[in-house]
Amino acid sequence: MFDTLIESPFLWIVLTGTFFLGAAQLQKKWATPLFNPLLFSIVGIIVLLLLTNIPYETYQSGGQLIGMFVTPATVALAIKLEKNFIYLKKYYGAILTGIISGVVLHTVMIIGLGILFSFDEQMAATLFPKSITTAIAVGVSESLGGIVSLTVAVVVFTGIIGSVIAPTLFRIMKIHDPVAQGVALGSSAHAMGTAKAIELGDVQGAMSGLSIVVTGIVVVTLAPLAEPLIHLIFG
Repeated sequence: MFDTLIESPFLWIVLTGTFFLGAAQLQKKWATPLFNPLLFSIVGIIVLLLLTNIPYETYQSGGQLIGMFVTPATVALAIKLEKNFIYLKKYYGAILTGIISGVVLHTVMIIGLGILFSFDEQMAATLFPKSITTAIAVGVSESLGGIVSLTVAVVVFTGIIGSVIAPTLFRIMKIHDPVAQGVALGSSAHAMGTAKAIELGDVQGAMSGLSIVVTGIVVVTLAPLAEPLIHLIFG
């Protein structure tokens, strides 16, 4: 009976939802990054699996059903973009410049960290796509010879950190423009950053959703150029 319950995908769907919704309620009461729903859910599930010695594959029987909704949820962000298309027409130059600058700066940062910590070629390739959405990052990592599973972990970590610290950084740096906030979140923290952008406002959410797509396109375009560069520096 117990084994049948553990093997049920619906158990893990319910538990994941419980962790997420519970953290959302706690965050409303105590506004702390520790109760970020996504972070809380991930840590909660990991701790639960470790304490009960349940294999990840067992959890994934239900977890993969949740993952199926990532793509349609991302596409649905276009609804907010359509409603705020006027901002794209008005600021398209600044938006594209911001996104491309972010990708270039990110690449320079990876190279700098790689040199500082003596990365090998595989590790540099693994980290290169860390700021784009998982579906695209996996393909880029594979094409460059990176460690795909580690790339996925780094992408998730990047998204969590970006969504958690962004409001504080905006306040410290006095970034109040909704377009700038949206572009910053989408181009650095992908889907998780977009979830935070939607909380900040419709314009932020629309610009962040746009930035996810454009950032992915730019990174994929630069990947063939990045491969020989990575080989030259870290090979």
